[in-house]
Amino acid sequence: MYLGLFALLRTMTQEMKKNPLQGTFHRRLLPPPAISFSSIEGQKLFAEALNLGYLSGYFQLAEHFTTQGHPAFCGLGSLTMALNALLIDPGRIWQGTWRWFDESMLNCCESLEVVREKGITLSKLSCLANCNGANVTLKYGNSATLEEFRNDLKLISTLPAPSQPTVMVASYSRKVLKQTGIGHFSPIGGYHPEKDMVLIMDVARFKYPPHWVPAEDLFSALQTIDEETGKSRGYILLSASSRMYTECFCKQTNELQVNCHDEDNVEGTKDLKLIEEKLETLLSNDSEVIGESVCASARNGCERCGGK
Repeated sequence: MYLGLFALLRTMTQEMKKNPLQGTFHRRLLPPPAISFSSIEGQKLFAEALNLGYLSGYFQLAEHFTTQGHPAFCGLGSLTMALNALLIDPGRIWQGTWRWFDESMLNCCESLEVVREKGITLSKLSCLANCNGANVTLKYGNSATLEEFRNDLKLISTLPAPSQPTVMVASYSRKVLKQTGIGHFSPIGGYHPEKDMVLIMDVARFKYPPHWVPAEDLFSALQTIDEETGKSRGYILLSASSRMYTECFCKQTNELQVNCHDEDNVEGTKDLKLIEEKLETLLSNDSEVIGESVCASARNGCERCGGK
């Protein structure tokens, strides 16, 4: 048996030397029910949704469309795209003299090495967004209704340009959409209410193009359980806060265990007055803080950033 196995491995090694691209991929065919953004049908859906006024959030995202920099960086790529689309100043240098969000900067709640190995959970991505100047509302799929999800799709798609935009980043199962892979993150670019279709701006552009999917199918994909946390997937709604910490807010308040906002974990601590006092001390002692609140929900006594 072992001789046969060794022979098979030797044959595979020889074949790979002949063809180094064997076992690699250039894109995947997008399976239905998804409709490619650039297809005739996809363009028609876009034109109709634009005419109906449900693509207000698309253009800011399109200006900052990001391809995730590593196969496991879909969460970081989505958040980078969202933070830049919200025009949040990271308060630190990217390269040269430029302040700009990049995946390599999003490492305070989980190290990049860990994310490369196993990705990032929805709760940690939510906390990471808070640390980097965003107001965050986290909704798990099994705690939201389809009607609520559709209303949130309308919210992110119809805000007029002068208003403060809101970006949705969805955490969903690719398998439910008949795509290869398991869990995935991507920002939502728009909604077609008459056809009930959602535009996913897939950050894994090396794999699939941006595409439209039925809202009900995407909602079903939010219901699946993430084995890492034992909770369902879901989505976060992001808007720009007016305060930014130059150091990780999670680490500064770790002793209070109030570092992120999770709507399913708001039991809090028993002494909110103590939390208020310590947070105010942090705010008054940090001379590099700009704006107003990076994690207003920390005052609610939420679970630790490290909690899953």
